[in-house]
Amino acid sequence: MGSTTGIKHSPPQAGRATHTGTQGTDRAAETRRRILDTAAAVFADHGYLGTSLNQLIAATGLAKGGFYFHFPSKQALALACLQDKQEQWIGKVMSAALRHDRAIDQLVSIPHTLCDVYEQDPSYACVGKLSLELMEREPQLVPQVRPALLAWVRLTSELVRRGQQEGDVRAELDPDAVAEVAVASVIGIEKMAACLSGGADFRRRVEAFVPLFRDSIAIRKGGGDGTSDT
Repeated sequence: MGSTTGIKHSPPQAGRATHTGTQGTDRAAETRRRILDTAAAVFADHGYLGTSLNQLIAATGLAKGGFYFHFPSKQALALACLQDKQEQWIGKVMSAALRHDRAIDQLVSIPHTLCDVYEQDPSYACVGKLSLELMEREPQLVPQVRPALLAWVRLTSELVRRGQQEGDVRAELDPDAVAEVAVASVIGIEKMAACLSGGADFRRRVEAFVPLFRDSIAIRKGGGDGTSDT
């Protein structure tokens, strides 16, 4: 009877162990999210070079052991922050773009979405700062940093190509070249706004750029009267 009783009670014990393990996993995920969100805000304010590991640990409020359990170094945390914010940004861009039917409208929605994202969550500014500083100061990390930038270029190129197929974008344009110019322009606008106004006039500059960009790639009608047919 004793051994039988033990067998009957073993499933609940296993269940409790599984539940405890799930709780531990959830807490670890919550802690990791807390570190990423906190670090993104610090990197956005101070950049990679201007932020110390001790500063990051203090900002999270964690003991060093708890911090190092998730991220062994500032470099590892910076890369994780960069990837995390880039994935979030791509999701927001795609969601906003899909509100439009035509590729050219999806294309020009991207800079506006970038403005929305920055205004709603200033910590997204860490993406630009970390990308540039890591590639300049940590050349061995370029293969890990570059893919997100190239993904933006590829997305833009594909939208240009679709715009050509839909008859809205000039057929003679090279989609890859247009994409590189567009992405470089937005990055340059972001940096200029950061230097001249601390980013306060980023939207104004984007809103000035977008019509110029659209007019430069759109098919025109009316014998050169400067009116876009989109």
